[in-house]
Amino acid sequence: MRMNQVIADIRKNNSISQDEMANKLFVTRQAVSRWENGETTPNIETLKMISKEYDVSLNELLDLPERPICQSCGMDLKNPDDFGTNSDGGVNTEYCKYCFRKGSYTHDRNIDEMIESNLKYLDEYNKEQGLSFTPEQAKTELKQYLSTLKRWK
Repeated sequence: MRMNQVIADIRKNNSISQDEMANKLFVTRQAVSRWENGETTPNIETLKMISKEYDVSLNELLDLPERPICQSCGMDLKNPDDFGTNSDGGVNTEYCKYCFRKGSYTHDRNIDEMIESNLKYLDEYNKEQGLSFTPEQAKTELKQYLSTLKRWK
């Protein structure tokens, strides 16, 4: 379901007006109206407030799969602060804040440079996942995995 419909449903299910929702979120009624009409989207801070105030997951708000990942580096997008931003300041649901900010990639890298960058986190990744990839094994896996992501297709 699209974000505009989710926001409209939240408001209606809570039996509140656009004014009441706007007051709780420190925005204008017009902002809520534009969200519901699909003209604009809330910024990341407002999305976090909506999520917390109305007990709705960010995945549901952003219409994301259960486990969204950055389509550049492959990072799990676990927290609201992990998402990148579009040029208008809105949330970008495809890329992380390290790869995409203000509507542009943060680094002009090719896939091999991205692999080298990701290898800096190999020890942390191995520990989190209970794995023991060597750098060479990780390079092979990363090359195969990253090539399936939107930025590298």
